[in-house]
Amino acid sequence: MANGSDNLDIHAIEKKWQDWWEREEIYRFDPKSERPVFSIDNPPRYASGRLHAGHAVHYTHIDFVARYKRMRGYNVFFPLCFDVNGMPIEVNVEKKYGIRMREHDRHKFIKLCEDFAEENIEEMKRQFKVLGESMDPSIYYQTDSPDYRRLTQISFIKLFKRGEIYKGDYPVNWCPRCGTALYDAEVEYKKNLTNLNYIKFRVKETGEPLIIATTRPELLATCQLVAVNPSDERASTLVGKKAVTPIYEREIPIVADEKVDPDFGTGVVMICTIGDKDDLQWVFKYGLKLEKGINEEGRMTEITGPLSGLTIKEARERIIQILKERDLLLKQEEIEQNIGVCWRCGTPIEFIHKKQWFLKTLEHREAILRMADEIKWYPEFMKTRLVDWVNSLSWDWVISRQRYFATPIPVWECENCGYILPAEEEQCYIDPTVTPPPVEKCPKCGGTLKGSEEVFDTWMDSSITPLYNTFWGRDEGMHKRLFPMSLRPQSHDIIRTWAFYTMLRSYLLTGKKPWEEIMMGGFILAPDGTPMHTSKGNVIDPLEIKEEYGTDPIRYFAAMCTLGKDSPFRLKDVKRGKQIIIKMWNIMRLVARCYEGIASRTLMELVRKSPEDIPLHTIDKWLLTHYSRMVKTATESADRYEFDKVVRAASDFLWHTLADNYLEAVKYRIYSEKDSAVIYTLYNVTFGLMKIFAPFMPHITEEIYQRCFRSLEEVKSIHLTLWPTPILEDPVATDKGEKIFEMISAVRRWKNTERIPLGEEITAVSIAGDISLNAEEMRDFKEAVRARQVRAARIEDLKETILDIKLKFNLLGPVYKEKTSEITRFVKERRWREQREYLAKGFIKVPVKGEDVTVPEDYFEVVKGWTLEGRDVNKVKAGSTLLLIEK
Repeated sequence: MANGSDNLDIHAIEKKWQDWWEREEIYRFDPKSERPVFSIDNPPRYASGRLHAGHAVHYTHIDFVARYKRMRGYNVFFPLCFDVNGMPIEVNVEKKYGIRMREHDRHKFIKLCEDFAEENIEEMKRQFKVLGESMDPSIYYQTDSPDYRRLTQISFIKLFKRGEIYKGDYPVNWCPRCGTALYDAEVEYKKNLTNLNYIKFRVKETGEPLIIATTRPELLATCQLVAVNPSDERASTLVGKKAVTPIYEREIPIVADEKVDPDFGTGVVMICTIGDKDDLQWVFKYGLKLEKGINEEGRMTEITGPLSGLTIKEARERIIQILKERDLLLKQEEIEQNIGVCWRCGTPIEFIHKKQWFLKTLEHREAILRMADEIKWYPEFMKTRLVDWVNSLSWDWVISRQRYFATPIPVWECENCGYILPAEEEQCYIDPTVTPPPVEKCPKCGGTLKGSEEVFDTWMDSSITPLYNTFWGRDEGMHKRLFPMSLRPQSHDIIRTWAFYTMLRSYLLTGKKPWEEIMMGGFILAPDGTPMHTSKGNVIDPLEIKEEYGTDPIRYFAAMCTLGKDSPFRLKDVKRGKQIIIKMWNIMRLVARCYEGIASRTLMELVRKSPEDIPLHTIDKWLLTHYSRMVKTATESADRYEFDKVVRAASDFLWHTLADNYLEAVKYRIYSEKDSAVIYTLYNVTFGLMKIFAPFMPHITEEIYQRCFRSLEEVKSIHLTLWPTPILEDPVATDKGEKIFEMISAVRRWKNTERIPLGEEITAVSIAGDISLNAEEMRDFKEAVRARQVRAARIEDLKETILDIKLKFNLLGPVYKEKTSEITRFVKERRWREQREYLAKGFIKVPVKGEDVTVPEDYFEVVKGWTLEGRDVNKVKAGSTLLLIEK
């Protein structure tokens, strides 16, 4: 190959170009450029651990967009960034050091989190580089930086002063293990087997037993109401009376409520504070007192009496024991139920009554739905998930967390009257547990001000990424230029969190949508069929795969993952990617021979010409047209981020259209003639094809570009060249080219059947049918099929003839006995040719010892064939054309 050894060392090539791209700042965003900007709201990677194959595919998909848009002429804004906040890092630090956050000094624990995150960030930077990601370190950020947290705090202050944020005393989702509030979107649901316990209450007025089935017997102390469905025949005798709870002997009203499922348990439910969401809705409906049976640590409170201080699990076991001892448990049934668990640690969540910070959400639902319609969704059906989530919301967003490692809520609260004093915007970024308040005493009552120890939900930080990226609050000119951003790429599982919260914050702070488009990726599934999660231990290390196959084959697999769909990890696609690279390399070795010995200036003048100025053969026009159609298909698919379709189209063209068909037909023009038409065609087609592969296989295409094209091109990297455009559309030549290649394929198939090597010459091919080839077409066909002669023929000159006779020895021997050997010799010497008149009547006559022995056709098989002007030929169909081949 031009400019270097022909040896292919994938690993050396990848390392060389990764270092060179970094050194030359190939992917740097230029804020001074007048080119249109394409900005990517890149998901900041959690600094909680190494990348697995799922992460690799997710970020590589985003990288495809960045590389493609650069080649479309955009000034691409694609930041390298990390999410350095929140529970994922805290939980991992607790595991690493065997500690509990609340048993450790706050600021020392934060330092452990920072150090842990920094170690992971350095490793992930290396991983991103090795995977060929083109993120720009010149616009680097991480969400725990003072600049970033300053913006989070300023956005809070603005919304607090406008009344969009408030502190309220409401029940919230609570993780006892993490010791913090959770928003609905952070609650995951999983199936769990539990016992449905049939417990004996009694009706106060009659003393009759009332059986109630519950999965939460440990909450009997907070039971304040019993309900039946009004359609239940028992409602007429029960409603208005009072039930007495077992153990606690508490008298509580019995009501009718249509929400009660008459088919669950006994059709009678106990309503307590707070077992599940149904309880919570009933609490608000009936104005029940929010009695606290479980505290923040997940232990039972004093009001539960004999259960006080026990964990929830211990309390459930204890209450069942007491109920059995007092003959108050009728029976137990095992059932499957969906339970809410913490998204990070998997602990079942509880509803806890605790003051929290809320951002108003419900009153902005319609605005968010309108905004969703203004954004282009890829794939389109993903918008439905956001719409369904918005329509399902029943309370505002809980934005406070009782953790350490996150952005502090920038307020001080009066210990006496509860007055809230927010920081001034000019003060931010601040930590109110360290920084004193701007005034010494409470402005309202003169009491002591204490800095908030609560921090923001991590999504409060993550949901301002488009504001931070576009310099909101820092550079108004840049913000106007960059906002809204062009694209938000993300996984479909966080539509209800990251996508929704970002849209909400953008609406409240700017009144505008945060991005023009949103692209949804799917999960990469582990061998067990579930999404890969490091915490589950079901991950595949992409760098281990890379060591064997290289980075570009992994990227090829990533490209084959359909947008928005979950995909299993497929090693076969990685292997296919490596095969593509080898094929590409070998093709370019051949193509490079076209240019050998041609002066650069002469070559440049040739390949820059219009196709109309080149003496193209029909098959050249055929290739250029197929190439142009492939470019059009690839471009349309890439514009929709359907990269699997791009790669399939390019791979099919490379392997079949170019390699299997065209190159085999024009090798003689490459090797011996330095044909200007084939040089023009191959230069432009292979250069364009390398450009199409470049976003997906950046290393091998860069290597080929530098070897084969750089000397004629003015751009220093293939990744800064412009995306290809169609060259030629010639349907007439293409139709004829299809027929020519159909004939070539037919001859090749015949050679395979006859076990003739494809490169071995045959005597002649005569063409009969409705196709007429000119001299150049005839020669291209002749050289492609390796025939000494190609000529036109008339079908009427084709005659059927007998080619051979095959004796049926199993029948012949028993009848003709000793005469069999003479009959065999007669047939082998083909003397039957003189007896065509007999053969036409169904027999042959064999002279044996002076007499003619008649052998009927029952004892032999006639093999028929064809002759053309007296020459034996093989008849092969190629569409509507007949090929008559002489060996």
